[in-house]
Amino acid sequence: MTRTLGQWQQQIDAVANAALRGTPLEQALAAPPEEALAFARAFADDAGHRRAIDRPLLAWVLDLDPWDASGDAETDRCDLRLWRALRRDPPLAPHRLMGRPSGPLAPECRDEGLEVWTEVELASLQALWWHARQAGSAELHDRARTHARWLMDEIQPDNGTNHAWAVAAFAELAAEGNTDATLYAETLLHNCQVTLGRADLLSAVLLVDASRCVGELL
Repeated sequence: MTRTLGQWQQQIDAVANAALRGTPLEQALAAPPEEALAFARAFADDAGHRRAIDRPLLAWVLDLDPWDASGDAETDRCDLRLWRALRRDPPLAPHRLMGRPSGPLAPECRDEGLEVWTEVELASLQALWWHARQAGSAELHDRARTHARWLMDEIQPDNGTNHAWAVAAFAELAAEGNTDATLYAETLLHNCQVTLGRADLLSAVLLVDASRCVGELL
């Protein structure tokens, strides 16, 4: 039976909440801006790792504005560019966000290995989905959906990442009856819980955002 968007949101929330409970991230989501900003600046995953994507991602999820981006690596990698642009005022024009009309969003990362490439493509998809909502752009939304279908055809999540990037994009297609999207979303949710028996902290951030994505469609 095809799950509704509401049912997908409940499942996403259940996985996220199990990882958030009792962690500083749980408090940060409801903290005053200055406390949330301090948390974001010090954020590290369960293994103590920090990534360039953490800062723009947390700026978006914790609604930190203005965001002090000092210390971010200066790079034009697709996922970082798209996430940073979510806090940009004025926003970038749609044609500057979507890249090529079909296929991968970050073909330049192909040579960095399958794991890196997969994560960059999925991270780019999640940000592009929000850009489509922010801009009210059917063109960007179509590009995000096209990219999700390309990922299902070309790059399986088992090949590259245990982080729950872009779950909402696949849940949206799954709720329309796309069985491949159902499997993709379920795999992302499952993989992020394998190592710790719960979602890792980075995935918990992603799933909070995914729940909000789905909520936008309800």
